[in-house]
Amino acid sequence: MAEPKILIVYASRTGNTEKLAQAIAEGARSAGGVSVELKRARDTKPSDAGADAFAFGSHSAFEYMAGELKSLFEDFYTIRDKLTGKPVLLFTTGQGGQSSALASIDRVVGVFNPSWVKPGVAVQGAPKDADKAKAREMGKKLAEAAKKKVK
Repeated sequence: MAEPKILIVYASRTGNTEKLAQAIAEGARSAGGVSVELKRARDTKPSDAGADAFAFGSHSAFEYMAGELKSLFEDFYTIRDKLTGKPVLLFTTGQGGQSSALASIDRVVGVFNPSWVKPGVAVQGAPKDADKAKAREMGKKLAEAAKKKVK
């Protein structure tokens, strides 16, 4: 049996969200038995919906997700059944609007009826060591959920 694939999709303006995505990937890989791919939202296609689990992240764009991530969700909507029941983790960064951005992603992704891996990770500014540790912990939790789902 092939290893479950985790796709970590993110939009990042300053690099902070990308750093958080990398920490989530580190945590997922530390669980072993999964493959992990990181992709910018603008480079992600509906054909990527075949992954077994997802992490979606964005910087706060006026307390909302970045437009490129929203566009991806619009593209995924026509194939939403491919995401139904799959483990999903959400993450954001920002300068005060990160929690609202996380809530906006949560509302949109909820349409796909995922198996939530919570809590999401919302970080103010650049991820500090404690933030990265939390992201690694949640990445590992996502990997464990993916392995259970594929069994």
